Amino acid sequence: MGHKVLAIFFTLICAPGLYAVFLVPSKNPVAVGTNVTISVNDTETITVGLWLFGPSTLFMWYQGNMIQGTSLQNGTEFNNSTYQLTLSSVTLRNSGLYVLEAFTPIKTRAEITLDVQEPVSNVTAFVNITNLVEFNDTVTFTCNASGTPLWFSWQNRSSIVTAGGRVELRNGGRELFINGVMRYDEGPFKCLVENNISKVETNQTNLNISYGPSNLTVTALPEKEAYISGSDIFLSCSADSKPTASFYWMYNGIHLNVSGSSYNLRNTTQNISGQYACVAKNAVTLRSVAVIKNIKVVDPILSVTVNPAGSPVEGNAFNLSCNVVGPVDSIHWMKNGTYLGADDMITFFNNNSTLSFYRLGLSDDGLYQCAASNAVSNITSKAYNLMVNYGPWNTTMSGPIVGVVGQNVTFSCSADSHPPSRYSWFLNVTKVGEGPVLTRALSPDSGRRYTCMASNEITGSSSNVSLELTLIYPVSHVIVNAGNQQPVFNQPFTLTCTASGDVEHIQWMKNSMFLYPYKGITFSNDNSTLSFQSLNLNDDGHYQCEASNSVSHMTSPAYDLMVIYGPWNTEVAGPRMAEMGSNVTFRCSAVSRPHSQYSWFYNNLKVGDGPVFVKAALSLTSSGQYTCMAFNNITGGSSSASLELTVIDPVSHVIVNAGNQQPVFNQPFTLTCTASGDVEHIQWMKNSMFLYPYKGITFSNDNSTLSFQSLNLNDDGHYQCEASNSVSHMTSPAYDLMVTYGPWNTEVAGPRMAEMGSNVTFRCSAVSRPHSQYSWFYNNLKVGDGPVFVKAALSLTNSGQYTCMAFNNITGGSSSASLELTVIEAIVKVDVTADSPFPLASQSLRLTCNVTGAYNRLHWLQNNQNFQPSDRVTFSADNTTVTIKALQPADNGRYQCVASNSVRQHFSQPYNLAVIFGPHSVQITVTNGIPPVLTCLAESQPPAVYHWILENNTVGNVSSIVLPIKSIFGGNYTCVAKNPWTNITLQASQVVNYPDAAVSVQASVMLTALLILLIPVLDEWL
Repeated sequence: MGHKVLAIFFTLICAPGLYAVFLVPSKNPVAVGTNVTISVNDTETITVGLWLFGPSTLFMWYQGNMIQGTSLQNGTEFNNSTYQLTLSSVTLRNSGLYVLEAFTPIKTRAEITLDVQEPVSNVTAFVNITNLVEFNDTVTFTCNASGTPLWFSWQNRSSIVTAGGRVELRNGGRELFINGVMRYDEGPFKCLVENNISKVETNQTNLNISYGPSNLTVTALPEKEAYISGSDIFLSCSADSKPTASFYWMYNGIHLNVSGSSYNLRNTTQNISGQYACVAKNAVTLRSVAVIKNIKVVDPILSVTVNPAGSPVEGNAFNLSCNVVGPVDSIHWMKNGTYLGADDMITFFNNNSTLSFYRLGLSDDGLYQCAASNAVSNITSKAYNLMVNYGPWNTTMSGPIVGVVGQNVTFSCSADSHPPSRYSWFLNVTKVGEGPVLTRALSPDSGRRYTCMASNEITGSSSNVSLELTLIYPVSHVIVNAGNQQPVFNQPFTLTCTASGDVEHIQWMKNSMFLYPYKGITFSNDNSTLSFQSLNLNDDGHYQCEASNSVSHMTSPAYDLMVIYGPWNTEVAGPRMAEMGSNVTFRCSAVSRPHSQYSWFYNNLKVGDGPVFVKAALSLTSSGQYTCMAFNNITGGSSSASLELTVIDPVSHVIVNAGNQQPVFNQPFTLTCTASGDVEHIQWMKNSMFLYPYKGITFSNDNSTLSFQSLNLNDDGHYQCEASNSVSHMTSPAYDLMVTYGPWNTEVAGPRMAEMGSNVTFRCSAVSRPHSQYSWFYNNLKVGDGPVFVKAALSLTNSGQYTCMAFNNITGGSSSASLELTVIEAIVKVDVTADSPFPLASQSLRLTCNVTGAYNRLHWLQNNQNFQPSDRVTFSADNTTVTIKALQPADNGRYQCVASNSVRQHFSQPYNLAVIFGPHSVQITVTNGIPPVLTCLAESQPPAVYHWILENNTVGNVSSIVLPIKSIFGGNYTCVAKNPWTNITLQASQVVNYPDAAVSVQASVMLTALLILLIPVLDEWL
């Protein structure tokens, strides 16, 4: 047979040419035990072909026939329509080369190597040692796993471990070797094993690495270079160590017999200064390390003072001493807060405790302090104020050289001296006073030589200075006058200054500023007269003269010069146009001093006086020229000005009207503006905005007519016209333009389908102004009017077309819309019935949905949620019944069926399912007391009934019983719980030994089922 097949096979290989075919595996590599399908990417028909696994034939097919090869393994399937090869539950032996060879109609070949791999499993890792010492020990981790192929890697915390330095990876990564472990190598470590199809990691492993002590530090609290006597010093020592290091302390190389990480020095003195060492030791690594802390305690400085040696006299030597109580390291001197250094004038002795001046000068004055310090304190003395004694030098005398007879004269004397000089005064050679100031009243014979003598009691020196005094009489009664002159513009004018006393000089002032000759102003030789050649307005002002001599001066009261002028620039202010019947007011003004007098003339006839003229109740004859004349009664000048008045009739009774026109959409329309009075201009407005010609709107030549070529809805609005002239304007009341239109877009709203016997409501609407009138038609017969039409008690014959026609009685237009109504048979009733009145637990229950009327669909609800099929719930093909197998209390709830037609859903009344079960879990509880109470409870639906048995006698028929007093001798009480519907009973017993009645319940449960109730269940199972 095999030879025949091969003969046929090679005979059919006759198709010329080749084409590309590719094999696509569903997955590669493939896990052992899974399935893989090798698909062919080309859908061309292969009439003769061959599947090979290595050199062995799996399948061969030709002209619809298929032959299996002898090397075919179980689980290998071939699809002769798609040429797919499927391998099920593959093993490692399925790895290899798979070849598809096509011979006809076109010869081609495709191959793929399938890699079957075993998933990673049985992964374990262990370490040769876990307790290590840093730098001393070496550790090796080893990882084992099953699967092919396997790739190993290691992870320390979240980082991948790489080889290098102290770390080696051996045996293909199976072993991790760490030489000279460090504290950072504690892990956790885990091994990761993976191949192309799976990845597994081991549990974490931690190393316990002992290290230290290292980074040993000693801190002092507080931390200082030196401490003041009496300080408390707290020393603490810390080190990085595992396990924790132990500590002990040494002082200047001697053990202190103190252990622990802290050592406290209290109320310290200078003699405890020295080196304190902390020594840390690790009991596991056997390493120790020490660190030294230097402590210095110093007594503080108590006081510092500066003392002088002798008195400081200018030009003499002088010393200052710094006295310090307490140990001192250094002394510094300061002058006025600035540190001093030795120079040509000063030097220091006795470790800076003495400051010596070679020769005192005035520049040595200042505040001197000395500052003493040591390691824990520094004190600066109070300032010593050094003031060098000198003088008197530069004696000077101040006072007048000229005196006024009858007045006092004061002289002052001063000299440079420390302490201040004493002063004596002499008139010629006679002593007349003491002190730095001398005041005397002058008489005609007081003019003589005055001398001041300054003396210093400490230096013993003195100095004199003198001054000569001359006497004169003071100036008084200074006045400016103009006589009987009037200061008139463009005329000459003279002012004269008079005064009493020795007048040596006169100075003129205008507005408190000194006045000098300039164009048009001259002074007399002695300055007593001020002359204006020709007055002008700039000469206005307050004029004063000041008379003076060498010892006194006086300024006159002000003479107020106001130049008289005018009238100039006469003007009339008032309207040039006014309404007939109104009042007008004219005002006249002119530049004049004093103010002008005014007269009014109408067409050259005098009509009034004063700066204001009012013309009341104007008429058209009041038009004409009004003239004002201004007159100055001092200068005698006058000036006139005129104004022309025109009286106009005002605008009134402005109205917009449209006549008998109706504003209809797409038709022309005209508005006209009428008004009374002298109308000069008309302006149109829409919605209070000015209106101008644009497309579709035009105005007449005088703007009295507004024309719409073709009305549209945008033309709606409030239209007004404003008529005006030069003196008045008026706006008409608004004309409300509302364009009438429609009806348009007529629509009928209502159901397209309804149930027989129900009512339907149709509503009609249309876009229209004014509102449309509506008529209803059923199959072209009128059946009603108005926007709403109600059809009650529908029958099947009421199906058909309902039409609404909308009509506008102003535009004359109409529009219709229709709706097709289909009346269907109604669902009259929906209810749910059960196949058993007693839904027993573990039995089946079938619910049936009964529907009166035609419906399209049925579905079920459980507790208002969609009820879906499950392993215990099945529905009939038409959904009219639902069967719940092996009822459970969890099935309790409200069940409804919902019948739907094309109009709406109809819900049944709920079927309330309460599964009957029990009794289960009978329990007896004992309530302590005298006497005690026994209570029996069981899970049951409906609730169980109970009775109690003691020694085959019934002692109670309720859930709880009170034990009689005789129970003190003990007893075995049995509670029997019974379901009244299932007749199933369950019992439990309780041994009571009073008074220890509150023992734990020892209940033995016996289930007795009535055979009659179980027979139907057994029949169903069998």
